[in-house]
Amino acid sequence: MPALPRRAALSLAIVLLGPLAGPLVGCASGPSADLYQTFGGQPGLVALVDDFMDGMMRDPDLRPYFVNANRPHIKAELVAQFCAILGGPCEYKGMDMKMAHARYGIGDHEFNALVQDLQDAMDLHHIPYRAQNRFLAMLAPYRDDVVHPDPPPRVRPPLTIAPDAVVVPETVPTGGPQNKPPPR
Repeated sequence: MPALPRRAALSLAIVLLGPLAGPLVGCASGPSADLYQTFGGQPGLVALVDDFMDGMMRDPDLRPYFVNANRPHIKAELVAQFCAILGGPCEYKGMDMKMAHARYGIGDHEFNALVQDLQDAMDLHHIPYRAQNRFLAMLAPYRDDVVHPDPPPRVRPPLTIAPDAVVVPETVPTGGPQNKPPPR
């Protein structure tokens, strides 16, 4: 089996150990104003989330989840959530992660793509590697709330039709022999 690149191996370890790390995150490596400032405070988080969302929109595995979504709302919720997690002066009041993601059928592949897009955005903003790792460790406990590969079919999001698609309505017969009443 080929060796994973260091970054991928670390991400995988964080995701797999996340549920175990949750209680520890609040102890030794919990949020602090310093970590929040390392991410640039509120302006830094807004810029980070903008680039994170742009990355997800370019990502063929994630784009379908966001095409018809209220992206400005999602960005605002992510900024508030990241701010609170990083020890900033924000309070996240959005939906709980399990409820927000249950209907989308997000599997491990999509979750890992999301983590990679977040890492790419953090790299773009020159967030130090150590701060990235601390943040990813803080996010890892949410993995089990986000990954739901088999949602009930009735709650899957509706199929999106491309704007340039031609939709032909089903024709309903209006006359002719097939609509004659049966003989008496």
